[in-house]
Amino acid sequence: MKFIKIILLAVFVVLVIVLFVQNQEVFTHDFELKFDIKFYKIGPYLTTNIVIILVTFIVGVLFSVLWGAFHSGSLKSRIKEQQRRINELEANRTESTSSIFGGPTISGRSTETATEDMNN
Repeated sequence: MKFIKIILLAVFVVLVIVLFVQNQEVFTHDFELKFDIKFYKIGPYLTTNIVIILVTFIVGVLFSVLWGAFHSGSLKSRIKEQQRRINELEANRTESTSSIFGGPTISGRSTETATEDMNN
């Protein structure tokens, strides 16, 4: 299975390289970038498509990493809360079972003794 993944990845990389080489003029096309509001002005800057593609890719990766970190943090707090609840319920279960088995007696004998007699 690992071998198939490596081959598929290699084919994908070759296809991306072919796409880039055959369409190089699209990726190297120069154009002007500017941002102009009445009170704030940026540019004009001369840039290529490949720069914008790479910048948007990096921004997307950063947003994904940040979202993943916040999501992971919220899941960790949720897991801690649920683990606390599980521990609480297990403690209550242990208390109730010990009071059932340790407290009442069956015909003058403890429940544990009666259970042992039933197993023999």
